Amino acid sequence: MDIKNNEEALDTKKFQEIINNLDIAYFRGVFKGKLIIHNTALNRILGLDPSIVLTRSQASQFFSDPEVQQKYYDELEKNEFIKDFIASIKKPDGSTRYLQINSHLITGENQKNKIVEGTAIDVTEKFKLERELKEAERKFLLISENANDLIAILDNTFKHVYINKKAYLNVLGYTENEVLGKLVRNFTHPEDIKRVSIATKRGLLRGEMLEEFRIQHKKGHYIWVECKGSFIKENGNIIGAIFISRDITEKKEAEQRLKESENKYRTLFESSTDGIYSTDMEGNFIEFNEAFLKMLGYTREELLTKNVRQITPSKWYEKEDDIAFTQYSEEESIIYEKEFIRKNGLDLPVNVRFWVLLDEQGDPYRIWAIIRDIAERKKMENELKEINRLKSEFLRRASHELKTPLVSIKGFSNLILSKYSEDLNPKIISNLEEINDGCERLQIIINNLLQTSKVDSVELKPKLEREDLTFLINYCVEELHPLAAKREHSINTEIQGPIMTFFEKEEIHDVISNLLINAIKYTPPKGWIDITAEIKEDFVIVSIKDNGIGFTKEEKGNLFKQFGKIERYGQGLDLDIDGTGLGLYISKKIVESHGGKIWMESEGKSKGSTFYFSLPLVKE
Repeated sequence: MDIKNNEEALDTKKFQEIINNLDIAYFRGVFKGKLIIHNTALNRILGLDPSIVLTRSQASQFFSDPEVQQKYYDELEKNEFIKDFIASIKKPDGSTRYLQINSHLITGENQKNKIVEGTAIDVTEKFKLERELKEAERKFLLISENANDLIAILDNTFKHVYINKKAYLNVLGYTENEVLGKLVRNFTHPEDIKRVSIATKRGLLRGEMLEEFRIQHKKGHYIWVECKGSFIKENGNIIGAIFISRDITEKKEAEQRLKESENKYRTLFESSTDGIYSTDMEGNFIEFNEAFLKMLGYTREELLTKNVRQITPSKWYEKEDDIAFTQYSEEESIIYEKEFIRKNGLDLPVNVRFWVLLDEQGDPYRIWAIIRDIAERKKMENELKEINRLKSEFLRRASHELKTPLVSIKGFSNLILSKYSEDLNPKIISNLEEINDGCERLQIIINNLLQTSKVDSVELKPKLEREDLTFLINYCVEELHPLAAKREHSINTEIQGPIMTFFEKEEIHDVISNLLINAIKYTPPKGWIDITAEIKEDFVIVSIKDNGIGFTKEEKGNLFKQFGKIERYGQGLDLDIDGTGLGLYISKKIVESHGGKIWMESEGKSKGSTFYFSLPLVKE
């Protein structure tokens, strides 16, 4: 018996030595009970001294999670063999390790004595790598499947092996099955395939690529994408690629619109007959067209060395300095006339329209200007001024020359009527009276012509004196009372108190009288005329209203023009139709020379009319 026990002990010792030389942990024990034998590798895995023989409680460190331990027992009992079972353990230092266990269940003659035998290896690093890989894959899928960009993984033949389904469906309309296994070129616009191929070859050398091209939508149209590609290498060989593509269709369309706009701008810029230029805020030239160069006679190189002020006569400096303090707005332009100095030294009159560009802070940083050569216009204006001067001079001289025989004719006819009327028969007396009436009418015409030549003068400047406008209106009404009474008109004046302002009495007298005479002449007998004056803001406004024949829309447009008389002859109206058509024209010139305005309102023919004129209330 002792010999047998000694032999068993010897065998056990040899077996222990053998298993202690194993790199993997070995164990045998009672199922759900104590360990019978184990090697030192198991101690190392558990972080224990190799000389320690594990007890049951220490062996339970195979499982730090009771649920995992129970799962191990259940599967082993059910299958009697379990392979690659992963269990986590807690080492004495508190760190966690992961074991891969292979074991089987040995059932003896007595069903109650079940033995577990198995091996275990430390797979902590592998387990962590696999877990990190799974986590990385989970994060990749989470990002990929929720991204708006198109994400594709390609194999080494550039076939799709993965796409983010949601993005491809939303952007291109394709399902996963319609893309996987297909080449990138299957979806690329035919005109872009060569360019994408070249970009890919370059990318293979650099490790990445960036290209813009068109991809076909499932419905047939194409969208623009910006594609970033990264190539995956293994042992120096390309094994695949990741392409991330972003829809840039709106950007490309905007670029196309910008390009078209730029082309239109450039065409307009270069073909414009007006000069166009831009400068910085100091007036240094940045850009200009050929028309501007031709106007000034400079070459492009010469003008680029100059400043706007260098080609502007000094008399314009003060005006343009004032403009420089204007509150600029990109929506508004400033228009004025000035002169430039041509290369040959002559002045060039121009019309300038310029506007200022503002930066993001609202500060001006660039000026654009359109220049129109107005030399011919200025020449014509000067010629017209000279013609107008000669016309006025002619009218003045002709009127004076007409006055001399007119005085003789009227004087002699009056002399004959006063001295020889008793010797003349009634018909001769009547003819002489007709001569006198004609002289009176001709005298009025001559006076109007003289007045017209005066108001057409560019030097017309009224001599303003402080006067009572109310008094002058009442004076004119009283002066014309016999004419109104003859046509049985009632004249109503509604003016409260004196209205004191500055005007030239004789000229404003002519305006009021002219408007009153017209109202009397063009209002049928037994009509009425209302005169009012009121102060509005900085002006006094005088109105003369009648219930006369009124004016049509077409007639209104001619009223204040020279010889703009509206013909009423032969219309069966009881009106005084004499006149030259100069009265309202003269009145307009007089009122405007005082800084006021004159206008008329009428609802139509036979509905009366109201004439207005305004004068500024000049303070002393």
